[in-house]
Amino acid sequence: MKNLKQHIYRPFAISVAIGAASVFAALLISAAVVYMMQLPVEICGVFGVISLAFGCMAAGYALGRKKQRQGLKQGFLCGIALFLLCVFGSLIFGSVSAAGFFGRLVACVISGAVGGVIGVNNTNPF
Repeated sequence: MKNLKQHIYRPFAISVAIGAASVFAALLISAAVVYMMQLPVEICGVFGVISLAFGCMAAGYALGRKKQRQGLKQGFLCGIALFLLCVFGSLIFGSVSAAGFFGRLVACVISGAVGGVIGVNNTNPF
């Protein structure tokens, strides 16, 4: 059980935490851009989805870098995990629509998978 926790659960949890921190960092930057440029409020939804996709990509990249195999699957799992966190947050603090649900699902899965593949294939030590 210790080996399972050390090799599967811990890297996944760390990667999802990195992705969640990346989402919040991207949201802060997006909010600053909207404020500084005086953009309309309607565009904030697009910035939110972009921030979520960035976080999924960061989580997939981190797990792909750690595992160095099966980047597509690892990124897909990270994308789904962050998507579920987003859906639970939406259920608690707001509302969920079908179009928003599937749009976010597609953005999370694709960007997480891309991040996982990039993480596995990246050989640059920096």
